[in-house]
Amino acid sequence: LMLGGLMFFMVLQGYLQYAPMSVSEAVPYAGEERADKSIGKPIDFGIMAVYIIMILLIGTWFGRRQKGTKDYFFGGQRFSWWMIAFSLVATLVGSYSFVKYSQAAYNYGFASSQSYLNDWALMPLLLFGWLPILYFSRITTVPEYFERRFNRKVRLAATVGVLVYLVSYVGVNLYTMGTVFHHLLGWNVMGSAILIAGISAIYVTFGGQTSVIMTDLFQGVMLLATGIVLLFLGIHYLGGVEEFLGHLPREHRLALANSAFFYFLNQGILMRYTATKSTREARKAAIAMPLILMPVAAIVVASGGWIGQSFVHAGILPEMDPKKAFYITAEFLSHPGVFGLILAALTAALMSTVDTLITAVSAIVVNDVYKPLVKPKETEKQLLRTARFSS
Repeated sequence: LMLGGLMFFMVLQGYLQYAPMSVSEAVPYAGEERADKSIGKPIDFGIMAVYIIMILLIGTWFGRRQKGTKDYFFGGQRFSWWMIAFSLVATLVGSYSFVKYSQAAYNYGFASSQSYLNDWALMPLLLFGWLPILYFSRITTVPEYFERRFNRKVRLAATVGVLVYLVSYVGVNLYTMGTVFHHLLGWNVMGSAILIAGISAIYVTFGGQTSVIMTDLFQGVMLLATGIVLLFLGIHYLGGVEEFLGHLPREHRLALANSAFFYFLNQGILMRYTATKSTREARKAAIAMPLILMPVAAIVVASGGWIGQSFVHAGILPEMDPKKAFYITAEFLSHPGVFGLILAALTAALMSTVDTLITAVSAIVVNDVYKPLVKPKETEKQLLRTARFSS
């Protein structure tokens, strides 16, 4: 499977780099200039509100009966590989992904897709080295591993480094979503970020990893479906795949590989793997991610930029701000109501990333700061209370 995936992406890279491809003549835009105004109708925002309420209900319902930190951080280690794989997709695809990769797709084309070629080179280390170490040694956090491998000082340094990274990553997602809401609704960026952060923290604080996995499972499916539908609508509007590709400049059809950092040192991702029933289930999830789900996700988050560039080249839309490529393209292709689902997908992308990061920060605070340095003799009930407070 690993070699097959590697060969597939190598062939894809070679084809995109060297295959002869025709480019259609550019068509000047002849329509009216589009005003830079709030996008979407009241029904769209109503649908988004209903979606948020539904996620809160799902998260709180499945997050009941938390008895200790094992339940809170690892969901009792009872989940199957496919649930973990889909929830991981939702975690890896943040709100910034649609905006950032659609912007890159608009500017640079297929290079934004990130073929994940070098992920395959590192998969054996993850499958047969890192995952068994995590699972059988019952390590709770990445810094805990560093103390076992080196010493307590290294653990302290790793704790500081990982916490700074995770909290900063939360900030990036919240800022991006706040910026999107600012363009769509005219809301204050900070106010929007606080609102979404509060919503995410509610079900995470209540249900921990179980709530995160169940909500992210639902949101992962929705994210993939929304991006695929947007790509299909755009290709259909242009008249087919040939027309879509023909209106992409030749230099927009080159691939690019990505980094595999997430699979090894992201605390939230590692906690998801160790929430599986066994290492066999964790390995299945780890294989499904780069083989199937992440390449699909890479297409999903870039689809708005690809379609937007083709529309501009075909004279359907005027030149646009690349930062707005995703939701300008989405609004153009969507009727009222459908755009609401796309807004809900953006919100889902944010919450599904932030909720994972919240549980990761909570785990490090409890396991690497509070328990070893403050109160090492706390009971499970007391540690669970501290974990919720940290969230």
